[in-house]
Amino acid sequence: MKMNSMRQHREKMLAEKALKKQQSLDPRKRQNTAVNLTDHAETIVQAAEALAGVPNVELRMFNHLNILSGLKSIQERIEKKAEWLPEYLGYIEGCLAVSPAPQNTTLVHLMIWACDANDFELAVRIAEYVVLNDMVMPEGYTRTTAEFVTEQCAEVFIDDMDLAIANASLIERIISLGEGEQIVDEVRAKIYRALGDALNQAQPMEAVTAYKNALRYNPKAGCKKDLDQLEKRLRLTANESSPDATVGSQAVPTANQNADGADPASTDAKAKE
Repeated sequence: MKMNSMRQHREKMLAEKALKKQQSLDPRKRQNTAVNLTDHAETIVQAAEALAGVPNVELRMFNHLNILSGLKSIQERIEKKAEWLPEYLGYIEGCLAVSPAPQNTTLVHLMIWACDANDFELAVRIAEYVVLNDMVMPEGYTRTTAEFVTEQCAEVFIDDMDLAIANASLIERIISLGEGEQIVDEVRAKIYRALGDALNQAQPMEAVTAYKNALRYNPKAGCKKDLDQLEKRLRLTANESSPDATVGSQAVPTANQNADGADPASTDAKAKE
């Protein structure tokens, strides 16, 4: 443990020295040095870990995963993940500050925990970083990062429309996360349905597009009734805002009658003058 601590301290010092040197260089020379720094991304990540005040984070994660494997209750596992997640926030921020980066399974595990704990903003932030750096899911997971996060978040939002409405912009980020990634059609349909629910009241036209996309990916997405009701609502709104043709046609003869002097009182008054 002592040797490991010394090695981490040395790598931390080297990383800090390299970063300071990079900042002091002539701007014209920084690009080449930046390339060299990316070759030591793993060392910089370890330095970020030390600076964040989370030593031996891999060991901590190993112990936590062992505890989770011994719990039979899914709800208890979720509660534990939500309890432990704040302990890793400094580490997460340190990792997200460095890119490009190599595979970081600990960080990917924390992304999964954030999904399970319904910390969607954190989960999506990590997912965007993981996809950007071509990291893969831990052993035992068959879904890709984008597919996992998309489905986990979509199902929660579909079950809670108020939550979906509050996270409309985040849902759009999740859709962007999956662009160009391997995701089954049924999962894409779920996230578009969630977007439709989120925009249904405030942005009905955009919600129609979202529902149609959901049904395009999966005709059984479960939002056909929502789409029909929304389109009916938009038609009624359009009709209410347009001029009443019947009233208009009645107004014309009345005006013509007045113009032709059909009002007897008016005719008599003019005759007396």
